[in-house]
Amino acid sequence: MLILATLCVSYFVENFLRNSASALSPLLIKEMGISLGEMGLLITAFYLIYGIMQFPSGALTDIIGPRKAILWFTALTCIGSLLFWLSNRYELIFSAQFVMGIGTSVFYINAVTIVSRWFPPERKATAIGILSAASGVGAFTCYMGFPLAETFLGNWRILYLAILLVLFLSWGLNYVYLKDGPPEITLSQKPSLNILETFRETLVDRRFLTIIIVYALLGFNGILGNWINPFLISAKGLTYVEAGVVSSLGTVAGFIGCISVGVISDRLRSRRVPVILFTAANCLLFSLMIFIPSGLNFLVYAGVWGGMCICGSIWVLFFSMGGEVLPAGKTGIGLGLMNGVSIILGSLLAPIYGSLVDVTGSYFTPNIISLGLSFLTVVVIVIFTKETYGRIHGKT
Repeated sequence: MLILATLCVSYFVENFLRNSASALSPLLIKEMGISLGEMGLLITAFYLIYGIMQFPSGALTDIIGPRKAILWFTALTCIGSLLFWLSNRYELIFSAQFVMGIGTSVFYINAVTIVSRWFPPERKATAIGILSAASGVGAFTCYMGFPLAETFLGNWRILYLAILLVLFLSWGLNYVYLKDGPPEITLSQKPSLNILETFRETLVDRRFLTIIIVYALLGFNGILGNWINPFLISAKGLTYVEAGVVSSLGTVAGFIGCISVGVISDRLRSRRVPVILFTAANCLLFSLMIFIPSGLNFLVYAGVWGGMCICGSIWVLFFSMGGEVLPAGKTGIGLGLMNGVSIILGSLLAPIYGSLVDVTGSYFTPNIISLGLSFLTVVVIVIFTKETYGRIHGKT
């Protein structure tokens, strides 16, 4: 549990940093005089390189081990986040986003690998859910903290500096307490002799290819998350602080969802059933968020967004599913591929979404397109997703 706790602290910080540009978008647009499309590119600077780096991140598990991968790349995250804090120009913040995208890219896959080694199958999804819930805590601190820091402290950089200190602390905790896994497991893990061949074999595995495709399609359900604050301000008439409260409550719901999804799946002894139910519910709530009128009390939007975030937490199950379908020697690479494809798709969608808002003058058109693709995702899941619960590294 101590190892899980140290990983949770690091993942909390990573997700604060990951969401910072999005949470700060109203302030950064005003400070730097940039368009929504340019803001989308700023978000993409992080997510695109983050997504690309998912492919080698799994291989690093085999080459240098998950502990060393986390330590070395977290050090790079420290450099990028320090640059972000010091920057007041678009080009510099863009560069900082790029560096942080590389630095944070390897953490989750390698953390999941460590958790999977330390926890038995009947507790694995729950443990991964707890780790994933730290993302919601980080996002909550980000979306709620920045409006409060700007309002009461007069400067968002004060909060950012405090998180930087936590980042340095988390690196120290990982250095002291983090272990690759129990000795009997880590000693039996041998590096792959041919990484490229392992990539190829993983991609042609039809069971896992279906999981990759479905996980990538889930990105259409979450595209609004990158724009939730400006969407609530522009389309629903909320203030920056009210929008911050809504998005923050949503992240609280998200980390509750991460834990609940894992527990429900383990109790039901099923991965497929929760994936179908939660994804379908998310689409319905997405529809409601689009069509409810503006000018309502912010708690109404908070309720809908909270429900979307709970349902959207279903993504955590795919990391259990990947480990249940793939052989032990391919799990790290496979999860990296799955996460990479999804994140790259999401990073490409961010500037397209912002540009559509610039061109049409509203959020309606890009949201309707995203909603249609989200319903398509549900259909694909129902038809093609197979049950994986009970498998251990590809074996029944």
